[in-house]
Amino acid sequence: MSWGHIPFIAAAVLLVIILASAGCAELPPGGSTGQSGGIPPTEEQSSGQGYNPGYLTPATPYPTAAPDVLAAPTLNRFSDTVPTTDPYVTIYQKKTKFEQTIEAYSFNLTRPPLIIEFDVEPKMITREKHTTSSYGDKDEIVVTQRYPSEDAWFRVIVRDSATGKILAEDGFGKGFSADTHKMIFIGKYGDYLLEFSGNEVTVDIQVRVGGV
Repeated sequence: MSWGHIPFIAAAVLLVIILASAGCAELPPGGSTGQSGGIPPTEEQSSGQGYNPGYLTPATPYPTAAPDVLAAPTLNRFSDTVPTTDPYVTIYQKKTKFEQTIEAYSFNLTRPPLIIEFDVEPKMITREKHTTSSYGDKDEIVVTQRYPSEDAWFRVIVRDSATGKILAEDGFGKGFSADTHKMIFIGKYGDYLLEFSGNEVTVDIQVRVGGV
């Protein structure tokens, strides 16, 4: 070997060493040596904690009006009161069944008022009516109807005992309303005749006065 070829051999060996060193270099993740055009994931994004590349700046929320807070209710106690007794005197109280019957009572009222209260229980009639349903297949159905007997009635009459003049009257049925609870009030003293009459009814009657 001539000394003139040594520089060329040395250059070739140096080139082999350089290429070998380059082949041992580790490639970046993804197998690409170039820079990707996408936004590289951050540690927070890869760990599932959200992603903020810095375009949004944290700030204090805009203050909003707080919802109305209701004041606690004030509990008031009713003043202690002593129950008062009935200021009137009961002179008659009876539950009677009327079947075309009449009862009469006289009373000299010296301490008004005269209060007559009564509750009427009329005889009830039950009927079954066959009709056609207005729903679905319009089958025939039976409708049960319950209502007071047309013959049920009751009447209270307050008369002047001397003249027989009617001073007050009220009742149930036969021209009177269907209300079952009623009251007659007489505020003037006098000698009265009370008449209770009726049919197909059971009536609870109470008579009270200012005193006896």
